[in-house]
Amino acid sequence: MKKKHLFLAAFLAANILTGQVAFAEEADAEPEEIVAEATGEAPADTTAAAMGEDVGMANPMLEYSDVPSLERAVGFPVYYLPGNLLALYHPAAHIYSIDRYVSDIRFQSKADDSKITVRTALIERIGTDDISGYYGEWTQQHAGDVKRTQVYVAQTPTGMRVVRWSAGRFAFAITIEGVDDNTFRNMLKNFVSVADRFAHKYRNFRLNYKPKNQSGQQPAAAAQETPEAAQQPAESAQETPAASDNSEEAAQQTPETSEKPAA
Repeated sequence: MKKKHLFLAAFLAANILTGQVAFAEEADAEPEEIVAEATGEAPADTTAAAMGEDVGMANPMLEYSDVPSLERAVGFPVYYLPGNLLALYHPAAHIYSIDRYVSDIRFQSKADDSKITVRTALIERIGTDDISGYYGEWTQQHAGDVKRTQVYVAQTPTGMRVVRWSAGRFAFAITIEGVDDNTFRNMLKNFVSVADRFAHKYRNFRLNYKPKNQSGQQPAAAAQETPEAAQQPAESAQETPAASDNSEEAAQQTPETSEKPAA
């Protein structure tokens, strides 16, 4: 397990600093089906053998067609976006998992060249609260939210801002590129405020593996997803949007929310 975590740490660092991703399609990778259920125990490490000394290390980056598929693969609800950012950044440009331990969702602004990456991981499963992949100098500060949450902020030589923090059982990390200081501060405040409620909502969930059948394929039930369902994160990850898009308390919204016209 220690080697696994070292490998993930190295990959996180290389991935976030280069911005280049090589990935395997989810269908080709045939990952174990993982679902967040009301019963069951935290899953064992099913990929440890593939990371052993005598076996070549596979590329851990997997891309998914939608957020529900990602959530089934990693086994926990994932953080998407604060509601007030949906208009500019939804839908996601890429939806990844890193070896099914870390969700990695990437957004490109519709209005300019700004970009956002949002990572989520379950601390008890990955063994760390730092999933940023950045190992330079950090500055500790409060996020500007009501709780004055302490976060770690860094800036790369290219100007990309990296932020990491934890709440409850979850580790979070975001990168933001192409925005000014004031926009960054407002984004950070909203991201941390919503993450706090996200972590509180899912503080008691448990994981349960759904293994592949004897033919090596994923269970049929997992593959039978309607087009409507594929447009939104799994029900377990939905949040109720706040009344104002500009409020710091705006809750995380699902992709489906942004496609509905205002009443």
